[in-house]
Amino acid sequence: MLGTAISERERSRSDLPFVTATLNYCADIPRARAYVLTPEKNYRPLVPTRVRIYDARPIRGELDLDREGFVLLDHQSKVTHLRTPQAIDSIYHQEVGKLIHEISGADFVLPYRKYMQLRLSQRAPGENGNEFTRPAGFVHMDFSHRSFLDFVRYVQEAEGVTPGVYRRVVVYQTWRALSPPPQDYPFAVTDGRSVKPGNHVIMDNIISSEDAADNVLETRLGKADAEDRWYFFSNMRVNELLVFKGNGTGPSDAQNVLHTGFDNTAAEPNAIPRESLEARFFAFWR
Repeated sequence: MLGTAISERERSRSDLPFVTATLNYCADIPRARAYVLTPEKNYRPLVPTRVRIYDARPIRGELDLDREGFVLLDHQSKVTHLRTPQAIDSIYHQEVGKLIHEISGADFVLPYRKYMQLRLSQRAPGENGNEFTRPAGFVHMDFSHRSFLDFVRYVQEAEGVTPGVYRRVVVYQTWRALSPPPQDYPFAVTDGRSVKPGNHVIMDNIISSEDAADNVLETRLGKADAEDRWYFFSNMRVNELLVFKGNGTGPSDAQNVLHTGFDNTAAEPNAIPRESLEARFFAFWR
């Protein structure tokens, strides 16, 4: 009966409203490289691919972090100046960290304070052409398992605390639209179960002028696959928070949640330039 219920649910999701857009997957290469200080040296050949992106808003109540790997939550921030992330570090991380604690059931949650990222689409006022403040326009996952474990150690050191011995740790990534709907460059994620393990290219991100091992962070770029099941949430508002799983150590953390921004102005020609806020949290279970 369970298998029947699952197959019926998946069939019903094929009837969801959708948009067709171009997503930029990585070419099938051995390894990619990105340079923070000298982006003109990047080696990240991309393959534009037309895909259907289903609107998950009608099924938001069915989604589960330990199944699909992403959920949409109602969350009203107490911070009223969300466009200045440096000024809201303490309050925002505290309130969203509390939410992550509640929904995950973790024993301990630590924010990754160094990464609170405000992103502006190319059409947004004040956008300065910086690749690292624009929405990422390529299909990726922000952690390899190696870099995930590096960040687990780093975030404990940065916070000056340790959860002690733990049996599981997960990084949850959060995304909030700050501009009113509809946004010109929405955020899309895959059902993590639909992405084949290993169907990616490791990208070395060189974060300084030297190639020393501790100056290189690994991320993953998705390779195109017709089985990838893409979703977005239409008309996201500032009092909503998209949470998705970035990596983890438990048996239920095997999803590969690819994500990217995409240009939706063909479907929404009068869309508002996107402004969004991203933050990351590490949850520990003892």
